[in-house]
Amino acid sequence: MIHFSTDYVFDGHKRTPYLPDDPPNPQSVYARSKWQGEQALIASGADHLIVRTSWVYGLRGRNFLLAIIRQAALEKELRIVNDQTGSPTTAAIVAKVAGE
Repeated sequence: MIHFSTDYVFDGHKRTPYLPDDPPNPQSVYARSKWQGEQALIASGADHLIVRTSWVYGLRGRNFLLAIIRQAALEKELRIVNDQTGSPTTAAIVAKVAGE
């Protein structure tokens, strides 16, 4: 069983990259539901893989990459948040993991 989760299971306060064994501290209903899903899967005893993705992007839909490309085409100056850190993940990689 593959469970796609999220980096939102962490609270975002750590200044270095999170590791799989770092203690979760979900801050939203969405994050808590993902953490509860992880825990339920582990408790089931089923063979599993938990994949915590973040900043998933592709060539279609709504995502950070396409928003920046659109903004760059329209504006001389880009205004981008600087209070977030993430690990951009291509949708193709997520699909590949799902297919394995």
